[in-house]
Amino acid sequence: MKSGKAGGYDNLTLEHILFSHPSLVIHLCNIFNLMLKHCYVPNEFGRGIIVPLVKDKRGDLFSSSNYRVITASPIISKIFELCLLDRFGYFLSSSDLQLGFKKNIGCSPGIFWCRM
Repeated sequence: MKSGKAGGYDNLTLEHILFSHPSLVIHLCNIFNLMLKHCYVPNEFGRGIIVPLVKDKRGDLFSSSNYRVITASPIISKIFELCLLDRFGYFLSSSDLQLGFKKNIGCSPGIFWCRM
C-alpha cells in the first residue's frame, strides 16, 4: 500500500496504522482470525466514500462521461483484504479469456486477440 492516500469514511489512513503502537498488529490479527472463524465481515468494511474525478479538465465538466470514480475504503478493510489475498490467493484464479484487471497483463493481448 502507498502512504499519503486519503482516508475512508472513518478518516483513518495508512500512516495511522504505521505509526501506531506495535500491539495494534496483535489486535488486528485477533480480530481478523475471529472474523474468519465466525464467517462474519462487518458491514462497515464495505462502506466507502465515492469521489468523482475529472478525466479532462478542458472537456465538458457537465458530462458524466468526463468523470471516473474512485471509492475511498476504510484502511482496516484494505489490510484485511491483503491478509486474505496473502493467505488464500493461490486458490483464486480467473479465466484465460479475462484480459483486464490481471496481474502483469496489459492491453496488448486484448488488442491482438480482437484483431484476429
